[in-house]
Amino acid sequence: MPKYVPYFTVTLLLLCIYSSVFSQQTLRGIVLDEKSQKPIPGAHLSVRGTAQGTVSDENGVFVLNVSKQDVILTISSVGYEVKNVSAKAGENLTVLLKNLELMLNEVTVSAFEAERTLLETPASVGRISARDISRFGLLSPQQSLSTIPGVKVESTTIGRYSLRIRGGNLGVVAHTDNYKSYWNGIPITFADGFSPLAYFDFGSVSSASIIRGPSGSIYGAGLSGVALYENKTPANLETSLQTEALLGSYGAYRYSLTLATGGEKGDLRLQYSKIHTDGYREESASDNRFVNLFARVFPSEKQTISFTANYMERDYGIPGNINAEQVAENPRQSRNSPEFDNGITGHNLMIGAAHEYRWNTQWENTTSFSYQMYEGTFLIGTPFFKIADRGITTTFSMRSATAYSFKAFSGFPARFVFGGEFTRGINEINDYSDGFESTIFSSRGTIDRSALAFAQLEMELPAAMTMTLGGSFNNFYVSFEERLLETGIPRFTKEVNDLSPRIALVKKLKENLYLQGNISKGFSPPPRGAIDNDGFNTNENLESAKGLNKEIGIRGTFMENRISLDLVYYHLDETDVIVPRITSNADGLDRIMNENAGAIRRQGIELSTEYMIQNDPSKALSLAKIWSSYTYMDHQFETYNTIVVNDNNESFEVSYNGKNIPGIHPHTVVLGLDLYSRIGFYINNTFSYYGSIYLNNANTDKDDAYNLLDIRAGYRRVLPKNMQLDIYGGANNILDDDYNSMHGLNASFGAYYDPAPKRNFYGGVSVKYNFK
Repeated sequence: MPKYVPYFTVTLLLLCIYSSVFSQQTLRGIVLDEKSQKPIPGAHLSVRGTAQGTVSDENGVFVLNVSKQDVILTISSVGYEVKNVSAKAGENLTVLLKNLELMLNEVTVSAFEAERTLLETPASVGRISARDISRFGLLSPQQSLSTIPGVKVESTTIGRYSLRIRGGNLGVVAHTDNYKSYWNGIPITFADGFSPLAYFDFGSVSSASIIRGPSGSIYGAGLSGVALYENKTPANLETSLQTEALLGSYGAYRYSLTLATGGEKGDLRLQYSKIHTDGYREESASDNRFVNLFARVFPSEKQTISFTANYMERDYGIPGNINAEQVAENPRQSRNSPEFDNGITGHNLMIGAAHEYRWNTQWENTTSFSYQMYEGTFLIGTPFFKIADRGITTTFSMRSATAYSFKAFSGFPARFVFGGEFTRGINEINDYSDGFESTIFSSRGTIDRSALAFAQLEMELPAAMTMTLGGSFNNFYVSFEERLLETGIPRFTKEVNDLSPRIALVKKLKENLYLQGNISKGFSPPPRGAIDNDGFNTNENLESAKGLNKEIGIRGTFMENRISLDLVYYHLDETDVIVPRITSNADGLDRIMNENAGAIRRQGIELSTEYMIQNDPSKALSLAKIWSSYTYMDHQFETYNTIVVNDNNESFEVSYNGKNIPGIHPHTVVLGLDLYSRIGFYINNTFSYYGSIYLNNANTDKDDAYNLLDIRAGYRRVLPKNMQLDIYGGANNILDDDYNSMHGLNASFGAYYDPAPKRNFYGGVSVKYNFK
């Protein structure tokens, strides 16, 4: 062996050791709460694409050895948004994490074509975030949306929902209840007024804002309000793959897979999910599949282009409502015959895009469009009758809003917004005489069209006041044609015009305390189903139901933002309400004529409060809060007279004047307690009370009050190798109370009830992996 070999070997070994030691470079920094600037101890930091990581100390300080000059750090802590930061070895970082528990003065909502905090918003707005949605099992939006005061979602099964804002969406009572929906600011309400709540998986929703009451100056029709949904977006500088699996009682499960990537020039999020339940009742099984795509491009600082696509397939049964005797006998039984395969099948495709352009600090424009196509079947069969139809609906919508910001009188800031919205839809339905294998006996087509032009001025005034003044002109058109059926209504057209003004004032009483009031006029145009009555006669003289809404509210935070309060009183007088009037009875069937003959008074109180007991990441119990919502509704018929025809064809007058509107809970209370520990354990508790309701216009039948207790507990942690884990379990209706998830109001033979599931359980796991 040559004598220099040992020296060469030693030298090589020393070089390797030197390279290993000195290639490790140090990265230092501190993790702080974005708002309070307090240190966050126990925050997890990891280097993307490696197993390198550390935890911040009790002062929020961290020291991390990295093997590369340029790295991307992933920082997370319980109760905070996960953040990705580009860093260079050797530098001192200050990382600011955004607390997920935001108060009213921090939460921003996109409503009325403006970005404002909830405190400053000149209307009654309830908002839930993705965190609020995930506090329940992600099987449906029913529980999360129902925590908003003045809002309740009823559901027969997964995928069949009825969203009621301030007691609206009671079509069997009066045709005065529609609301509008927007997804990322894109109009998604169908041309006939149907809002597709069930067509989106709430696992892809980052926030939902519900504007309660008439919203005429910007959004057009809608006596109940407006629902604004925002898509989840990828985190900046992050590419991740996430999967979630959930199993629950009554054969329920949910599976989802999400790919997301975010960069400086654009981002993309793609999610597939499937939700299934065997159902609590017979014939209530449900299958739902969703694909959600959301992408954005940032060509420059002045513009943003976004694209949305959502595909839905559904197949669910309809058990039908039953009467009290059937509930006592077996609440899980179906009224409809199982051999007929009752229910609805269908699929819907929504494609939308939006373009935001900011010319300068004064001018900006947002223009969006959506196209939707739904195709489905409906089948109901009993020993006495069978209904089968197949239909296809297409809707095109477009909206554009231009804003001009300027200095008004005495130099006060002002903002003028103007624009328009257009929606047109075609609906084709074929009815079959005896199931889908039989002949088509009715073929009908409907064209619906709506157009609105709006303008709105927001102006700051002296004495810390802000005024909003606006209005919209609205045009609605419907055309109906029957092509096969010789009897009944061959064709008709109807067009109505409505003007909807609105004025609102917001007064800043002191820091973080605001008083707001507004007066607005809303309306609901006559739907096709009201014009053609029972399919054998028309009332083409129908006009829109109209309502004048007056409300006043106060919002604020106290005790250094530990307590928040949002209180509002509203009074809505509806006139020209479209109500059904029985004119005669033939073979046991009532003949109906809908008329603008009703008047309704709605008034109520909506209150939400929150008390932050603790929000300190340095404590073992890092976050603890109590929150509540309370809703009081006093809704009555002021004028509603009709004729009742008995089996002997004898008729007599009936007055419902002064009667309570059926289906309205006079009192609703929701209480929540949330606890989060520094090491990752958490528990969410929700208690709900719903007061008794009347089931018919005469107020002779009533359903009892009920209580619900729901709990979810889990463990959420960031793991090495860029993994994030959430393991959870939960229980619904822990008190095992008997209640109904939906009601058939004014139903024949007392078939009011749709019994809800008893005590039930679920568990799941979510795993997220961040790529290099």
